[in-house]
Amino acid sequence: MSVVARTLVPPPPPQPTGDDGWAGYSDAAAWVESVSVILSDRYGPWAYRWHWGPWEREHVGFVTDRIPTPADAPAFVAESLLAWRHWLESLAERFDHILPSLDPTRAADAADVVAAWEAAVAQLMAFAATPVVDDDGWQGNCERTLRWFLTAAGIPPDQAQIVVDGALERFGWWAPLTAVEIGEVADRVARDTLSPTGIVPVGRIDNWPDTWPHGWPSWRATNTGRGAGLSSDRGQPA
Repeated sequence: MSVVARTLVPPPPPQPTGDDGWAGYSDAAAWVESVSVILSDRYGPWAYRWHWGPWEREHVGFVTDRIPTPADAPAFVAESLLAWRHWLESLAERFDHILPSLDPTRAADAADVVAAWEAAVAQLMAFAATPVVDDDGWQGNCERTLRWFLTAAGIPPDQAQIVVDGALERFGWWAPLTAVEIGEVADRVARDTLSPTGIVPVGRIDNWPDTWPHGWPSWRATNTGRGAGLSSDRGQPA
Protein backbone atom coordinates (compact mmCIF):
# COMPACT_ATOMS: atom_id res chain seq x y z
CA MET A 1 0.00 0.00 0.00
CA SER A 2 2.91 2.39 0.63
CA VAL A 3 3.89 2.00 -3.05
CA VAL A 4 0.37 2.93 -4.11
CA ALA A 5 0.32 5.79 -1.61
CA ARG A 6 3.58 7.12 -3.07
CA THR A 7 1.88 7.59 -6.44
CA LEU A 8 -1.37 8.97 -5.03
CA VAL A 9 -0.58 11.13 -2.01
CA PRO A 10 0.16 14.78 -2.82
CA PRO A 11 3.09 16.47 -1.07
CA PRO A 12 2.01 17.86 2.30
CA PRO A 13 2.47 21.51 3.19
CA PRO A 14 5.14 22.56 5.69
CA GLN A 15 4.37 21.56 9.25
CA PRO A 16 2.25 24.23 10.97
CA THR A 17 4.30 26.65 13.03
CA GLY A 18 3.70 29.27 15.66
CA ASP A 19 3.36 29.29 19.39
CA ASP A 20 -0.37 28.66 19.22
CA GLY A 21 -0.03 25.82 16.68
CA TRP A 22 -2.55 27.38 14.28
CA ALA A 23 -0.27 28.96 11.70
CA GLY A 24 -0.67 26.89 8.55
CA TYR A 25 -3.73 25.05 9.87
CA SER A 26 -5.89 25.68 6.80
CA ASP A 27 -3.20 24.30 4.47
CA ALA A 28 -2.73 21.25 6.68
CA ALA A 29 -6.48 20.62 6.87
CA ALA A 30 -6.77 20.96 3.09
CA TRP A 31 -4.02 18.34 2.65
CA VAL A 32 -5.76 15.89 4.99
CA GLU A 33 -9.02 16.43 3.09
CA SER A 34 -7.36 15.88 -0.30
CA VAL A 35 -5.79 12.63 0.94
CA SER A 36 -9.19 11.52 2.29
CA VAL A 37 -10.84 12.05 -1.10
CA ILE A 38 -8.05 10.22 -2.95
CA LEU A 39 -8.11 7.22 -0.60
CA SER A 40 -11.91 6.92 -0.56
CA ASP A 41 -11.98 7.03 -4.35
CA ARG A 42 -9.33 4.30 -4.49
CA TYR A 43 -10.35 1.97 -1.65
CA GLY A 44 -13.94 2.85 -0.82
CA PRO A 45 -15.71 5.34 1.46
CA TRP A 46 -14.47 3.64 4.65
CA ALA A 47 -11.01 5.05 3.87
CA TYR A 48 -12.19 8.66 4.04
CA ARG A 49 -11.42 8.75 7.79
CA TRP A 50 -7.97 7.24 7.37
CA HIS A 51 -6.65 9.48 10.16
CA TRP A 52 -9.31 8.50 12.71
CA GLY A 53 -7.42 5.72 14.44
CA PRO A 54 -8.23 5.86 18.18
CA TRP A 55 -4.55 6.26 19.01
CA GLU A 56 -4.46 9.54 17.07
CA ARG A 57 -5.28 12.85 18.65
CA GLU A 58 -8.49 14.61 17.75
CA HIS A 59 -8.67 15.97 14.22
CA VAL A 60 -7.39 19.48 14.99
CA GLY A 61 -4.39 18.18 16.90
CA PHE A 62 -3.63 15.75 14.09
CA VAL A 63 -3.45 18.33 11.33
CA THR A 64 -1.46 20.82 13.37
CA ASP A 65 0.98 18.47 15.10
CA ARG A 66 1.53 15.46 12.87
CA ILE A 67 1.87 16.58 9.27
CA PRO A 68 4.76 14.49 7.88
CA THR A 69 7.56 15.63 5.64
CA PRO A 70 7.08 15.05 1.89
CA ALA A 71 9.50 12.10 2.03
CA ASP A 72 7.64 10.49 4.93
CA ALA A 73 4.10 11.24 3.74
CA PRO A 74 3.42 8.07 1.66
CA ALA A 75 4.49 5.70 4.43
CA PHE A 76 2.70 7.78 7.05
CA VAL A 77 -0.59 7.74 5.11
CA ALA A 78 -0.32 4.03 4.33
CA GLU A 79 0.38 3.11 7.95
CA SER A 80 -2.48 5.29 9.22
CA LEU A 81 -4.91 3.82 6.68
CA LEU A 82 -3.93 0.22 7.51
CA ALA A 83 -4.20 0.91 11.23
CA TRP A 84 -7.67 2.42 10.80
CA ARG A 85 -8.80 -0.55 8.72
CA HIS A 86 -7.41 -2.99 11.26
CA TRP A 87 -9.25 -1.25 14.07
CA LEU A 88 -12.52 -1.27 12.12
CA GLU A 89 -12.14 -4.99 11.42
CA SER A 90 -11.41 -5.68 15.09
CA LEU A 91 -14.51 -3.72 16.08
CA ALA A 92 -16.63 -5.57 13.53
CA GLU A 93 -15.46 -8.90 14.96
CA ARG A 94 -16.53 -7.75 18.43
CA PHE A 95 -19.93 -6.74 17.09
CA ASP A 96 -20.31 -10.20 15.56
CA HIS A 97 -19.48 -11.78 18.91
CA ILE A 98 -21.59 -9.50 21.11
CA LEU A 99 -24.81 -8.90 19.17
CA PRO A 100 -26.19 -12.48 19.40
CA SER A 101 -25.85 -12.33 23.20
CA LEU A 102 -28.42 -9.53 23.27
CA ASP A 103 -31.19 -11.68 21.79
CA PRO A 104 -33.95 -11.54 24.44
CA THR A 105 -35.13 -15.06 23.49
CA ARG A 106 -31.86 -16.42 24.89
CA ALA A 107 -32.37 -14.80 28.30
CA ALA A 108 -34.27 -16.20 31.27
CA ASP A 109 -35.84 -12.86 32.15
CA ALA A 110 -35.59 -9.10 31.65
CA ALA A 111 -32.83 -8.81 34.26
CA ASP A 112 -30.62 -11.11 32.18
CA VAL A 113 -31.20 -8.95 29.11
CA VAL A 114 -30.22 -5.82 31.02
CA ALA A 115 -27.11 -7.55 32.34
CA ALA A 116 -26.15 -8.63 28.81
CA TRP A 117 -26.51 -5.06 27.53
CA GLU A 118 -24.50 -3.63 30.40
CA ALA A 119 -21.72 -6.16 29.81
CA ALA A 120 -21.71 -5.41 26.08
CA VAL A 121 -21.46 -1.65 26.56
CA ALA A 122 -18.74 -2.02 29.19
CA GLN A 123 -16.71 -4.30 26.94
CA LEU A 124 -16.98 -1.96 23.97
CA MET A 125 -16.06 1.09 26.02
CA ALA A 126 -12.96 -0.62 27.32
CA PHE A 127 -12.06 -1.70 23.79
CA ALA A 128 -12.58 1.80 22.39
CA ALA A 129 -10.69 3.59 25.16
CA THR A 130 -7.70 1.26 25.55
CA PRO A 131 -5.65 2.46 22.55
CA VAL A 132 -6.37 6.17 23.12
CA VAL A 133 -3.07 7.89 23.86
CA ASP A 134 -4.44 10.57 26.17
CA ASP A 135 -6.31 8.96 29.04
CA ASP A 136 -8.70 11.90 29.15
CA GLY A 137 -9.42 11.85 25.41
CA TRP A 138 -11.65 8.77 25.31
CA GLN A 139 -15.04 10.39 24.78
CA GLY A 140 -15.00 10.79 21.02
CA ASN A 141 -13.98 7.23 20.26
CA CYS A 142 -16.39 5.76 22.81
CA GLU A 143 -19.24 7.90 21.48
CA ARG A 144 -18.64 6.75 17.93
CA THR A 145 -18.26 3.09 18.92
CA LEU A 146 -21.42 3.00 21.04
CA ARG A 147 -23.44 4.83 18.40
CA TRP A 148 -22.41 2.31 15.73
CA PHE A 149 -23.13 -0.53 18.12
CA LEU A 150 -26.65 0.63 18.98
CA THR A 151 -27.58 1.13 15.33
CA ALA A 152 -26.13 -2.30 14.50
CA ALA A 153 -28.39 -3.71 17.24
CA GLY A 154 -31.48 -2.27 15.56
CA ILE A 155 -31.84 1.09 17.31
CA PRO A 156 -32.85 3.89 14.91
CA PRO A 157 -29.85 6.19 14.33
CA ASP A 158 -31.48 9.29 15.80
CA GLN A 159 -32.48 7.40 18.93
CA ALA A 160 -29.03 5.84 19.21
CA GLN A 161 -27.46 9.30 19.13
CA ILE A 162 -29.80 10.53 21.88
CA VAL A 163 -29.06 7.51 24.08
CA VAL A 164 -25.29 7.83 23.72
CA ASP A 165 -25.30 11.60 24.21
CA GLY A 166 -27.39 11.19 27.35
CA ALA A 167 -25.03 8.57 28.76
CA LEU A 168 -21.89 10.63 28.13
CA GLU A 169 -23.19 14.15 28.71
CA ARG A 170 -21.96 14.51 32.29
CA PHE A 171 -18.34 13.72 31.44
CA GLY A 172 -16.02 16.60 30.61
CA TRP A 173 -13.43 16.29 27.91
CA TRP A 174 -10.65 16.19 30.48
CA ALA A 175 -12.07 13.45 32.74
CA PRO A 176 -10.07 10.19 32.73
CA LEU A 177 -12.13 7.03 32.18
CA THR A 178 -12.38 4.67 35.16
CA ALA A 179 -14.26 1.46 35.91
CA VAL A 180 -16.85 3.53 37.79
CA GLU A 181 -17.58 5.68 34.74
CA ILE A 182 -17.78 2.61 32.51
CA GLY A 183 -20.33 1.06 34.86
CA GLU A 184 -22.40 4.23 34.97
CA VAL A 185 -22.46 4.59 31.18
CA ALA A 186 -23.33 0.90 30.71
CA ASP A 187 -26.21 1.21 33.18
CA ARG A 188 -27.51 4.39 31.53
CA VAL A 189 -27.33 2.98 27.99
CA ALA A 190 -29.11 -0.23 29.00
CA ARG A 191 -31.79 1.67 30.91
CA ASP A 192 -32.46 4.15 28.10
CA THR A 193 -32.42 1.49 25.38
CA LEU A 194 -34.55 -1.29 26.84
CA SER A 195 -38.22 -1.33 27.71
CA PRO A 196 -39.26 -2.45 31.21
CA THR A 197 -39.64 -5.97 29.83
CA GLY A 198 -36.11 -6.00 28.45
CA ILE A 199 -37.17 -5.70 24.83
CA VAL A 200 -35.42 -3.51 22.28
CA PRO A 201 -36.23 -3.05 18.57
CA VAL A 202 -33.94 -5.66 17.02
CA GLY A 203 -33.04 -5.70 13.35
CA ARG A 204 -31.09 -8.39 11.58
CA ILE A 205 -27.67 -8.48 13.19
CA ASP A 206 -26.03 -8.75 9.78
CA ASN A 207 -27.62 -5.49 8.64
CA TRP A 208 -24.96 -2.92 9.32
CA PRO A 209 -26.14 0.61 10.07
CA ASP A 210 -25.90 3.59 7.76
CA THR A 211 -23.70 5.27 10.35
CA TRP A 212 -21.00 2.62 9.93
CA PRO A 213 -18.17 3.97 7.75
CA HIS A 214 -20.02 4.36 4.49
CA GLY A 215 -20.04 1.31 2.27
CA TRP A 216 -17.96 -0.91 4.58
CA PRO A 217 -18.06 -3.76 5.44
CA SER A 218 -20.62 -4.30 2.69
CA TRP A 219 -19.97 -8.03 2.38
CA ARG A 220 -21.51 -8.56 5.84
CA ALA A 221 -24.85 -6.88 5.24
CA THR A 222 -28.02 -8.10 3.59
CA ASN A 223 -29.30 -4.54 3.36
CA THR A 224 -26.18 -2.95 1.84
CA GLY A 225 -24.86 -5.67 -0.47
CA ARG A 226 -22.25 -5.23 -3.13
CA GLY A 227 -24.88 -4.20 -5.63
CA ALA A 228 -25.90 -1.24 -3.49
CA GLY A 229 -23.07 0.95 -4.68
CA LEU A 230 -21.22 3.61 -2.72
CA SER A 231 -22.76 6.37 -0.71
CA SER A 232 -22.68 9.81 -2.27
CA ASP A 233 -22.12 11.56 1.07
CA ARG A 234 -18.63 10.26 1.73
CA GLY A 235 -17.60 13.56 3.24
CA GLN A 236 -20.27 13.53 5.92
CA PRO A 237 -19.26 12.53 9.48
CA ALA A 238 -19.75 8.84 10.20
